[in-house]
Amino acid sequence: MRIHKLTLSFLVITLILIALHVWRMISYQTYSRENYSFSIGVAEHHPIMGRFELMTENKNQSITISEDYKEDNAYWGFAGNYEFENFPPPYTLSCHWVSLRERKIYKGTFELPHKTIDSLFKLEKTKMHSFSPYGGSDVYGYEFGVGIAPGGMVTLWASGKHYFQKEIATFQAKEFDSYNWNAVGDELLNSLPEDFDSNSKETDSIIKNNIPPEMEKWKNFSKKYQYYVQLIGFSDEVTSVDLECFNEEADRFENSNGAKQLIYAGVPYRIDINKTELDDRKSYRLSEDYMTTFKEEKKNLAIGDTLVFVIEKSINDQIKTLVTTTSKIEFKKDE
Repeated sequence: MRIHKLTLSFLVITLILIALHVWRMISYQTYSRENYSFSIGVAEHHPIMGRFELMTENKNQSITISEDYKEDNAYWGFAGNYEFENFPPPYTLSCHWVSLRERKIYKGTFELPHKTIDSLFKLEKTKMHSFSPYGGSDVYGYEFGVGIAPGGMVTLWASGKHYFQKEIATFQAKEFDSYNWNAVGDELLNSLPEDFDSNSKETDSIIKNNIPPEMEKWKNFSKKYQYYVQLIGFSDEVTSVDLECFNEEADRFENSNGAKQLIYAGVPYRIDINKTELDDRKSYRLSEDYMTTFKEEKKNLAIGDTLVFVIEKSINDQIKTLVTTTSKIEFKKDE
């Protein structure tokens, strides 16, 4: 009788474990396979050498990029170098790198936001199938890009085919005393800069002269704000305006007769008008001063007020950009 009860207990436990596994698979779509690509980008003038790996949940399959200096052929926010077809969705990101300018070694393993990634793949299959602005083929739905910034900051982006690139996670790696367990930290950090040869003379000079990293600048680049984007004064010939931010997020806004669209993104740094129309495309680059402007305007926000980034086209075809608030816009209307 006792043996029968013990067997029954094991059976119940087994059924519970199976049910939990099935629920996990359904929740995170771990049984599905997708087409996507993966690459590493770095902050400008902050070259690194490292090993980066995307792993599936069971860790039997992974994508690895390793042992290369990253700056001249991989920039901050860029994705799309390594393409994989019919591959399980990424589950974990493992990073281990040497930052030449900081003379530090970083390491970290991070669990990715599975539900967010799953929702992106679902969006790709429905709304976004026919678009391919970043040069990717119709086979690959999303491009996962990892950005490495000073201070061990790791950012994960997803670039889609609907004219957008979104930051979906940020992580903080920890300092480590060796790289791949085969070199003493100080010895490695002293020898690597001597062998470094960049296509950029400015980067070469920075590394050889041991110029400190721009920590505060990249902290500002990574900041995000909730704000409205409002297009004013554009003719019907302008079908869309693409906005790219300092943290490399990007999105497309339709010409909507002055309607405001609420977003949560970085500070804008480039505006592309009619990006897909070869005869009528125009591009405008914004100053880094906008990072300070956004910060100052946010400090002065009243409760319930919201920032507004206005892109206005004048009669003589000049583009004017302005950071303001909803309360100031309403006040002008009432004047």
